[in-house]
Amino acid sequence: MSSRLKRILFSQFIFWVIAAAFIKYFLFSFNMDVFKAEAPDQTLVQKLFRAVKIPKIKLGIDLQGGAHLVVSVDVDKAIDNRLVSESKMIEQLFEEKKLQAFPERKEVKDQLLKMTFDTEDQASAAYRMVRKEMPHLEVKRRGTVVDVNLPAQEAQRIRVQSVEQATSILKRRLDTAGVQGLVVQQHGERQIVIQLPGEEDVDEKKELISKTAHLEFKIIEKEGATRESLLDEYDGELPGDKVIVPGKEGGVKRFYLVSVFPDLTGDHITFAKEDFDEYGRLIVRFRLDSSGTKNFADLTTNNIGKSLGIVIDGVMYSSPRIQGAIPRGEGIISGTYTSESARALAIVLNSGSLQAPIKFEYETRVGASLGWDSIKKGVVSCLVGLALLLLFALLYYRLAGLFAFFALLFNLLLVLFFLSWFKFALTLPGIAGMVLTIGMAIDASILIYERIREELANGVPLRKAVQDGFSGATVVILDSNITTFLTGLVLFKFGGPSIRGFAVTLMAGIVATIIASVFFLRSLFLFMLDTFNLKRFGI
Repeated sequence: MSSRLKRILFSQFIFWVIAAAFIKYFLFSFNMDVFKAEAPDQTLVQKLFRAVKIPKIKLGIDLQGGAHLVVSVDVDKAIDNRLVSESKMIEQLFEEKKLQAFPERKEVKDQLLKMTFDTEDQASAAYRMVRKEMPHLEVKRRGTVVDVNLPAQEAQRIRVQSVEQATSILKRRLDTAGVQGLVVQQHGERQIVIQLPGEEDVDEKKELISKTAHLEFKIIEKEGATRESLLDEYDGELPGDKVIVPGKEGGVKRFYLVSVFPDLTGDHITFAKEDFDEYGRLIVRFRLDSSGTKNFADLTTNNIGKSLGIVIDGVMYSSPRIQGAIPRGEGIISGTYTSESARALAIVLNSGSLQAPIKFEYETRVGASLGWDSIKKGVVSCLVGLALLLLFALLYYRLAGLFAFFALLFNLLLVLFFLSWFKFALTLPGIAGMVLTIGMAIDASILIYERIREELANGVPLRKAVQDGFSGATVVILDSNITTFLTGLVLFKFGGPSIRGFAVTLMAGIVATIIASVFFLRSLFLFMLDTFNLKRFGI
């Protein structure tokens, strides 16, 4: 093998050529049948648009249509749920400390836990114990009533956390459900913006979004065929610590009397999946973490012979009888499932329970016709920009200008690759960011070329002038692009979905500009110098 061939095969430029070929193969596909089909109403350019496909790039809602949803989080309900959990801990505290007084009635309402005792002495003893053992709570006593609530700072933290948690959980649910180009972003103090590009069955996704999947295990106290039959024992009005939940047994509607306060919640679930039981019926299997396993074992040990209610979002899904202790922390949820409903429940349980309910506030559908027109105009604007830059570069820098144009093409390939690799959706503002990137990318080549011209004017040999030109301009290129990249980060952090689409392509374009101008273009120059042993070069 000759030395020249070795230099060609093992040069840095060949590496970038292979990388470009891989990106092209990874991103693009061509449908040649478009050119074979007779379509007299379509021009060659229109056929070319339809022949070239980039299936790895997800399109935003403004380019392919879809649904735009705005939901709000009931943050006050999240505080009530926290107080329900605290009430269970207070009850355990009374048992551990062997306090003789137990509340006759408990209820959580309007971000306040109210416990009513038989006597003032009992209320006073409970007040002192809660205040001493649980200093993170605010406690007040009014006669036989003890009021417990959360400090204002903690309540505000829960409000903020519940919205952040809802945003994260909804994104995981919809990602798992296979939504492409998804946008889930917090808006304001309690709203979340959800964009579902290209979605046709929006009702199914809305059902998945709205499910709180608040899983609770409760010992069933009584059950009946009607709600009234259970209410009769309480003269038509339930105590504040009891609730009746509906369910089905053998396809027949039933009602169950359980405590408002759960014995165990689904927050301890680590794994859930749809499966079949020994009779071929669809079920959902679940597994609990170490803490949940211990509590589940204690619950089943202390209630052998009773029925354990599995309640999801206020509906009794299953009520198996406890035959013995279950120490392994594994169980099943049975019911009348279809394959889709069992999978949806498993998705929700895996992604987590929402601390607070979701309410739909706004919904709009976006058509795709405008998106296709926008894509064509965006691509045309990129092509026009590239053509004008090519013309300028050839007139002003001659052969070196052609090299700069190749760097621009490699730049665009990298931007599309980054969007695909990191699963960002391409939006109309994103196309604007790509057009802007084209204009910014040529600046790096101009800085390098002007520096090379200065070196050549000072009599420096061509190869050293090229090396000095690149090394001298690199610091300036990095400095200017890093500053712009930081601006893109700010836009991405605080901007809405459209601004984020612009920020993503802007930041991807900056990274691509540094790679294409500093590394790709430099390797191309050195490849030409080494391969053809050039002593002079028009620039």
